[in-house]
Parts: sequence; structure tokens; C-alpha cells
Amino acid sequence: MYGGLQTVLQNNWFYWGELRSGVYRSRGTAWDSNLLYNGLTSGSGSSSWNNLYATIYRANAAIKHIPQMSLGSTTTDPYLAQAYAMRALMYFYAIRVWGDVPMITEPLENVSSQERYYGRTSVMDLKSFILGDLEKAMNAFGPSTTAGSSTKYYLTRGAAMAIKLDVLMWYKEYDQALAVANDLIKNYDYELQPSNTYKSMFLDPSTSPEMIFNLYWNYEEEDGKGFGYAQEIASGSNTIRYHPTEAMYKELIIRKDEDMRTSMVMDTFFIKNKITPDAMDEFTYAKGHNGDYGNVAEFQIKCPKFSELNSTSDGYVYMKNAECNTRMPIYRLADVMLLKAEALVLGTNKDFQGAIDIVNEIRERAGWSKEATLAEYPTAHDLLKLIIDERTVEFWGEGKHWFDLVRNDLVKEYLDDYIINANDEDYKNELGFDIGVQKPSADHIGGYGRILWPLNQDVFRKNPSMHGHQNPPYEE
Repeated sequence: MYGGLQTVLQNNWFYWGELRSGVYRSRGTAWDSNLLYNGLTSGSGSSSWNNLYATIYRANAAIKHIPQMSLGSTTTDPYLAQAYAMRALMYFYAIRVWGDVPMITEPLENVSSQERYYGRTSVMDLKSFILGDLEKAMNAFGPSTTAGSSTKYYLTRGAAMAIKLDVLMWYKEYDQALAVANDLIKNYDYELQPSNTYKSMFLDPSTSPEMIFNLYWNYEEEDGKGFGYAQEIASGSNTIRYHPTEAMYKELIIRKDEDMRTSMVMDTFFIKNKITPDAMDEFTYAKGHNGDYGNVAEFQIKCPKFSELNSTSDGYVYMKNAECNTRMPIYRLADVMLLKAEALVLGTNKDFQGAIDIVNEIRERAGWSKEATLAEYPTAHDLLKLIIDERTVEFWGEGKHWFDLVRNDLVKEYLDDYIINANDEDYKNELGFDIGVQKPSADHIGGYGRILWPLNQDVFRKNPSMHGHQNPPYEE
């Protein structure tokens, strides 16, 4: 199962969860403007769910066969729990990426006799299924909450709780989500990583009190394939494909003297060396792209978040694309806390000051002394944007930002200007982000239209019953 998860997220952690969110622009070579600027088609590589369903089939096999083993529940329950949690996580990715998807609960064991043609199950019908799997996982994990010292590379009770929180927030069950967040924060032994060791949790999550669940990667075990972080935003082999937009750069410049996350998002060592004797300011980005500091292609702002500091000089040691061993966080405590802040803003018993306090706690840990105040963010909408903007910086490169926008129905608000002013002339649209269809209903959950990914063309070749059921306005 975990091998399946690695295959699913090797690049899709970024393509599904972050790249489309309007905070990146193309850099170097081999970028994909269709991903950046909403030009997806049914031929787009990451529109395929094959690897995701292969992982689901593995989980289904474990769920079917583990209870039949004569080893005793003490031995088998932890494995059964992981299978239920993994299946829930895979279906949760599926509904966020494609919306309605086939619900398959049996393993693939006999191709000749098993049902091969599945229809799509609605996002709302999958809600109870996903939450049911998470309840079964937690029952099998048992009641122990001492999860902070557990291995970060396997699903645990704490990880199942974090997935449940995320699912409840997606379905706008804010009061239930708040209860789960409070439980995780108060009763599990996770803690925020101390400021003085903040970067270390991205290099060695196994000892971090903050990390809840990380994707393990060892390129030597993956036939020489590296995790996608290096290839996309931090290559030690060649130029990167993407780096921050000018707007994002300017936001970081405001924080750079205090907020340690600035140097996690962009390589300030490189920029300072590249622009000497200029000082790094709000004009540096435009000058770099205009060629004021030499070859424009060499002005690339890498993300050093998961890269070691160079021990002999200022800068970082970037991993080669094929040797990238990033242990990507899937859930950590800061994520739980900021989701709680959202729930405090959107739930029944609103606590705007409590939400602001959480944002300020995250900022303080990062060293940024600027405190948000209720006077600056007096409305629920203002506060929601404050939380999302803080999450953008805190979880840069972790595959969260796009899902944050979709969850809160803010895709157009955040991306209209980005599309109107697209760096690629072929993708500019004076109307902004073109969703392509009307919102199905006022209370619709998740994406619709071009917010969702299209079903891959392979689906229609393999499954005749899917014809006519593409996500509109995409073509089959």
C-alpha cells in the first residue's frame, strides 16, 4: 500500500495540491502551462487515476484477507487499521481531484469474472464511506493517543484523526471538525517544532514532535526515481520548472527580516549573491526577469525547504532529480491548528479572536513579530483569507494551497488576477479563471467545472459505461 501511495504522490502531491493555485510561474524548462493556467484536458498525465485505484485495490485486499489470518487481533489489528486509513486517504484525494468517482470495495483478484465497469458514486455518498473507514481504522488502532513518538512513515491513530479533520472541513462539518481538532491538539502528544529547530523537521521528520504522517522516499528503493520536489522547485540537476510569482515574492520580502519561512520558500542566499551589490527588495524580482543580473534563465528562485545547508559556504545542497529523497509531510500539527482556526471562523460557535490567536502562534513560532488583530480582520471573510494566506507560506511546497482554495470556494477570487495577467499570452483571459459551468447548487461541496480535473481519456476506452459522464466542460 505504501508503495502505491508513493507512486500516486511522487509528482501529484504538487500537481493536484499546489501548482494550479496561482502562486507559481514558469522557470527554466519543461514546465506545463496547462497546469499553471487552467488548460487541463483528458490527455493530461496527472488526470489518470490508475495508480490511485491500484492503491485502493491493495487496501481492499488487506481489508478482506487480514481478518482471515490466524495471528490474533493484537497482531493483525494495526495492519487492518492502516488499510482502512489508506483507503480513506485515497478516496479523499479522489473526490478532491475528480469529484464523483467509482466506489470499489473489493480487491482485484479475478479479472475474468469480476465486475469491471463501475459508475461514479457521488461526493456526498462517499462522505459516509470515507468517514466510516476512518472510524474502523481508529477502532482497530485502539484508544491509545500516545502517537507523537510513533513512526511518521506509517498511518497511525493520530494520522487517521488528521485525515478525519480534513474530510470534515471539506464537507463543511465545522463543529465536528472543531471537536476532532481539539482532541488532536489536547490529547495526543504532538507539539509544534521549536523555532530553533524548525528546518530540521523537514530534513528528518522521524524525530519531529510536530509531524503526524510523512511520505517516505528512498530513491535507491524506487529504481533510481527521485521524489518530484527536486525536479519541480529545487533541482540540483538543472533548472527548476517553477518558482514563486512576483506577487508571492513581494509578500515574502515584507517578512524576510524576521520570518524564517521566507528562506524556506525561496533561496535568499542565491538571490543575494546573484544581485550583489544590490539589496534584495521589492524590485529585485522584476530586474531578475528583465536580465539586469545577467542571463534571465539563471534567475531561478529555488525552494530550499527540504534541502540541506551547505556546510562549507552560504547556500544549500540541492538533490539531483533522480536522487531526491524528500520525506514530504502529509499532515503535521500546524495544519491541524490552522484548520481549527478555520472551524472557529466558520462553525456555529464562532471565535474570531481564537482564530487570530492561532495564526499569531504560528507566526510567532516562525519568528515573525507582526501580530494580526481583529481590527484588521473584522469579518469572517477577512479572517478566512488571513488563515489561507498564512497557510500558503507555512505549507509552501507541501501540496495544500489548491485544496485550501477549493474547500473555501475561493478559487476565482484568488486566481482571477493571476489568469488575467498570465505570463503566457496564450492563457490570458480577461474574465479570469474560467470555471466553464455554473455552480451546481449553493451548498455544493468541493470542485466543479474546471476546478476539478477531467477524467483521463483512458477511462472512456476501458469503461464503456463512463461515456457521457466526463466532468463538464471537459471533453472525453
